[in-house]
Amino acid sequence: MQDYARGHDISELKVLLNRGSTPHRTSLEDYVAYQWETAGDLLGQRHQDKRNAIALAWLSAAIPRANAPASILDVGCAYGNHLFMLNAFLKKPETLQLFGIDLHEEAIQRASTFANAIPGFSNCYFQVADLEIGLPFEDCTFDAVNLCDVIEHMTAPSSALKELCRVIKPNGTSVLSTPLKGSIFKRLANSFNRISNGRLYEAYYNGKDSKLNEHGKPIMETAAGYDHVSEMNFPTLKMLCSEAGFEVEEVNLMSVMSGSRWFDRHPLLLAAILLLESVHERLQLSSWAHSVMLRLRKRG
Repeated sequence: MQDYARGHDISELKVLLNRGSTPHRTSLEDYVAYQWETAGDLLGQRHQDKRNAIALAWLSAAIPRANAPASILDVGCAYGNHLFMLNAFLKKPETLQLFGIDLHEEAIQRASTFANAIPGFSNCYFQVADLEIGLPFEDCTFDAVNLCDVIEHMTAPSSALKELCRVIKPNGTSVLSTPLKGSIFKRLANSFNRISNGRLYEAYYNGKDSKLNEHGKPIMETAAGYDHVSEMNFPTLKMLCSEAGFEVEEVNLMSVMSGSRWFDRHPLLLAAILLLESVHERLQLSSWAHSVMLRLRKRG
């Protein structure tokens, strides 16, 4: 700590050490690996670990070989976690530039502070920008774009995808993840919730630290932007991607159930869900999936 402080403004340490009122060590482990962790949520953590691993693999594969210059954009980057993970995974190459944008100014400030303060991350750049208004980049700028759990927050997802396609190089890659609308298990949950007079959702969302409104719907608190306003089914999502100029190269139909600490309080139910997940990993049925990840290629 003292060695670090000799060469840096102490205010940088204050930003990195304090997230709200909770102290954290200034390590990549704390600010990246555990950004989305919630206590006692096995299904949620399992899903997030898988999503992150797939995103890193697909983004890494999109980077040109032979030490050619490359650039990657993360839209809705939050605290910069995916870019920091990717940079560390690739051993911080000097030929790679990583850009992150988000609506949340505090998150962008923290990501910028990390990139400026921690050695090896000066190739990461962050700024406040809005995909729906337009990205502040020239056409065909990036080799790859990451759009993880963002498109469902867009009021006009079709326009957002077209703007995304604009800034990607021909044959470039976009990694997209989003919840799917109307899976069989979501419909079953809705039915059981009605039978229980709303008690099922109350317990389930309490395990996600979310409250319900007067209509029994979850209230999603977002630091910036909108709630889930554009969830769609799988055929509609693929159609919008095609209309925007993308071809689907690879599909991974993710978990059948999103996480909640409520499952961890019911071990038999948790075991049944995990068994169901293992079956789903083999069958890969879109009607079962809670969410999906797509590797998209911009048509040349």
